[in-house]
Amino acid sequence: MATALGRGSLPLFTFKGIKVRLHWTFLALPAYIIFSDLSEGQPWSAIGTELLMVAIVFMCVVLHEFGHALTAKRYGVGTRDITLLPIGGVASLERMPEEPRQEFWITLAGPLVNVAIAVIALVVMAILGLTSLVTDLLLGGAGWTSMLAFLFAVNVGLFLFNLIPAFPMDGGRLLRSLLAMRLGREKATRIATTLGRILAVLFAGYGIMAGQPFTVLIGVFVYMAAGAEARQVQRIELLRGVTVAQVMRTRFWSLQARSTVRQAVDDLLAGGDTAALVLDGSVPHGVVDRTMLMAAVEAGRMDSPISELPPRSVPMVRSTDNARVAADHMAEQSYVLLPVMEEDRLVGVIDLANVQEVLGLRKAMEASKRT
Repeated sequence: MATALGRGSLPLFTFKGIKVRLHWTFLALPAYIIFSDLSEGQPWSAIGTELLMVAIVFMCVVLHEFGHALTAKRYGVGTRDITLLPIGGVASLERMPEEPRQEFWITLAGPLVNVAIAVIALVVMAILGLTSLVTDLLLGGAGWTSMLAFLFAVNVGLFLFNLIPAFPMDGGRLLRSLLAMRLGREKATRIATTLGRILAVLFAGYGIMAGQPFTVLIGVFVYMAAGAEARQVQRIELLRGVTVAQVMRTRFWSLQARSTVRQAVDDLLAGGDTAALVLDGSVPHGVVDRTMLMAAVEAGRMDSPISELPPRSVPMVRSTDNARVAADHMAEQSYVLLPVMEEDRLVGVIDLANVQEVLGLRKAMEASKRT
């Protein structure tokens, strides 16, 4: 899968500038395997073998995700990281190209890596003189032959699984890119999202009936991710051609850098915003939010100047900048708000909540035109 993921992961290694991380929820998978096998009276040797097989599967998953990431790089799209979850891997691309053909090849690259691994395993087995792949898969082989047969079966399985048209899985993205070539990105996304949600419900339903918790987890993940992707595409379409000046706020909470935490808390309790732009005179110095202020209060720093917290440094945007680019950057970096400048003069701030208000208003206006 190629999408975006939040925090809460352990760095493993970096390749080609792309960090590979292990999400903390991944620990649930080996824990579940160990607990289940011990409950069934399995010896530790068998448990170790099963954990090794899981490690091999996720090695192939990492290679699959690098297929997405390295192909995206050829189209000028960076990848922040690759994160391993108990249900698979996620390549957090900086963006998905709006050009359908580029999305198609970036998406297809992952499953093609699995095809390549399966072919290599099959060729090596042929060189080693394995007489029957089917026999080895069904009856089990010894040593390298059984390992290669497993590698072959795993990658064929990953290839077929990822081609299920459950958006935003690879199959769903391939469907979306093909539809977008004729119908446009927004309509194609709506169709792919609807199909993805239907399949997600079927995944979860089957998982519940079959007693397979990870199948349920996949269904829930796909359903939620499909909705998030649909909202993102809708935001892109609604913000197309819109400038920062059209979505910025000119009324906002600001503090001077020399103001104390006590003064900031008084302003916070008086009502209004939960994040303030910190100024050094008229020059933006950073941002403080409610969480930072509460932490300072707990630390007994009520009389400390705001500048000593310190405020979080944020980039400045121009009023003429593209609003979608600014909003995407805020979402990626978790910025609460950004100062808006016009000829070196502060004219407002942009925050995602206000952008959502503008989007809601635009949707309402479009709906009124259709009625």
